Amino acid sequence: MAYFVTGATGFIGKRLVQKLLERNKGPVYFLVLEPELQKLEPLYHRWGVGPERAIPVVGNVVRPLMGVSQADLEKLKGQVRHLFHLAAVYDLKASAEDQIAANVDGTRNTIGFAEAVEAGCFHHMSSIAAAGLYEGTFREDMFEEAENMDHPYFRTKHDSEGIVRREYRRPWRIYRPGIVVGQSDTGEMDKVDGPYYFFKPIQKLRNIVPRWMPAVGLEGGRLNLVPVDFVVNALDYLAHRNGLDGRCFHLTDPSPRRVGDILNIFARAGHAPDLAIRINPHMFGFIPRTIRQGLAMLTPVRRIQHAIMRDLGLPADIMQFVSYPTRFDNRETQKLLDEAGIRVPPLEDYAWKLWDYWERHLDPDLFIDRSLAGTVKDKVVMITGSADGIGKAAALKAAEAGARVIVVDREQEKLDRMRKEIDGRGWSVFFHRCDLTDWDQVDALTGQVLEEHGAVQVLVNNAGHSIRRSIENSFDRFHDFERVMRLNYFGALRLTLRLLPPMQKQRRGHVINISSIGVLTNAPRFSAYVASKAAMDAFARCAASEFADSGIEFTTLNMPLVRTGMTAPTEIYRQIPMLSPEEAADLVVQAIIYRPVRLATRLGIFAEVLHMLAPRISQIVMNTAYRMFPESRASMGQKPPQGAPAAPTQPTPDQIAFAEIMKGIHL
Repeated sequence: MAYFVTGATGFIGKRLVQKLLERNKGPVYFLVLEPELQKLEPLYHRWGVGPERAIPVVGNVVRPLMGVSQADLEKLKGQVRHLFHLAAVYDLKASAEDQIAANVDGTRNTIGFAEAVEAGCFHHMSSIAAAGLYEGTFREDMFEEAENMDHPYFRTKHDSEGIVRREYRRPWRIYRPGIVVGQSDTGEMDKVDGPYYFFKPIQKLRNIVPRWMPAVGLEGGRLNLVPVDFVVNALDYLAHRNGLDGRCFHLTDPSPRRVGDILNIFARAGHAPDLAIRINPHMFGFIPRTIRQGLAMLTPVRRIQHAIMRDLGLPADIMQFVSYPTRFDNRETQKLLDEAGIRVPPLEDYAWKLWDYWERHLDPDLFIDRSLAGTVKDKVVMITGSADGIGKAAALKAAEAGARVIVVDREQEKLDRMRKEIDGRGWSVFFHRCDLTDWDQVDALTGQVLEEHGAVQVLVNNAGHSIRRSIENSFDRFHDFERVMRLNYFGALRLTLRLLPPMQKQRRGHVINISSIGVLTNAPRFSAYVASKAAMDAFARCAASEFADSGIEFTTLNMPLVRTGMTAPTEIYRQIPMLSPEEAADLVVQAIIYRPVRLATRLGIFAEVLHMLAPRISQIVMNTAYRMFPESRASMGQKPPQGAPAAPTQPTPDQIAFAEIMKGIHL
């Protein structure tokens, strides 16, 4: 007995071939594209046989007679007892043209081949999609009753069934599996499809919300999920039962679950919060359809919807399947399968295996180059204030990753020292002295950089000046506010404005502003510094809105306290925990790679939320810190005796405890 299988290299097909090889000692012929002939070794290894038993036949279903040569047609004539037609496009995102070519024309071409080789029974793998969005219960003997087939996948699966029933003059059988997921014993799957589209949103929810917190999910119709091993076992068994020609078989779950229950099962499998609050799309049914369609056509609505779906990794039309209206009657098929003990296992028993396999092998993030080199190699990265501290550490990381780094600093001595440190490493680093408070120097710097490099792809506004002094000690020091604002806001702003036009022209660019956790916590004693950083934050938010469609992105990094020259004048800071410049540079690297709108520590975000929800409590907490920690000698204009180092200020136990709890916050 010989078999012929189309789609044998696919997810279901390679498992069916293995089953057929185990069942019978005869050959299994399978259709293969000519370029794939050199890639069959893994399949032979999986099947445990060589090409003498699993015999490739070169062809393509989109061609007449599947493009099989005349010699192969003669060789196969009268030899094929069972032909399994599995080749098709199973992808909701595929174009209508591709689906018609593979699913409709491909089926007609396969039938022509089957007639030419005088094949026995034609086993056509269809799908429950052939029913369209039928309202109610769809039986196995229903064909023309299908309805609501606007989607090309539904239409092509329905039409291909009609071709088999009306045009094939030999015995045929049709199989309609449910939504096929991974193997129930191993979780193995070959692509993200069907319910797998929701795994990424569930994973993101897990990473944001504690597991004990109830979350919002979706409710909807019943989705019929079946593991691939059930489909293959059922197909193999039914194909070899006598007396079943001319019938259709629903390879489905007799007890399908609702969308909300399915998502909750996978949420538990992925250790995400329970989706306790479920939104049913039908709740918006009271809104007239014309109004809903009109809103959907509005440009802002379409752009927001597109952005959300893109960020969640969901196909544009996935939501129309959430309210799936069709139930599938499989009683006649299940009677046959019960004789062999073939049943759909409960989803709870293997959902964790599907999740585990997806997270280890199919998670889209696994295939994204998240390295710094993958982001900045051969790109121009400008970092201000980068001959020392955070900027220097970030510049060294970017240079090592292959970026063309422009180091900008106002102190020539530091630039010369850094140049000597990296001499001989072969990095592309360009040193520029520039005082960002001097507008002429800023203009000269940008003119030279743009002339030599064309454009800056990543700008890190890191240079800054901080003053730790209470307002009551600043009544007569208006110049403190002016000089901090001149560097932290106006200097960074002028540089950014000069570099934005080339970014806009190239339709790509990334501006990272090193802000402060103090903007989130409203840190006392840092009013001048926090106000200057908040100004740049506000500019970035406005700019991000204007350039959202121009390929230019803005990131605000609310940096916690870092042990640098900026914090050195405050003696008590020597005794409290801070980030090192290298640790701070790692945050800059995260900002470069992931391009978030905002990057902040959890404590910083908590402080911002606390101030938003309970501003009085936030003020009390920060006022406690203000009273607990004294002014520095530098802020009071005090200096140690000439030639004597400043004696380190020893913190009290209360100060130590408070600083540990508020780690990274300006105190």
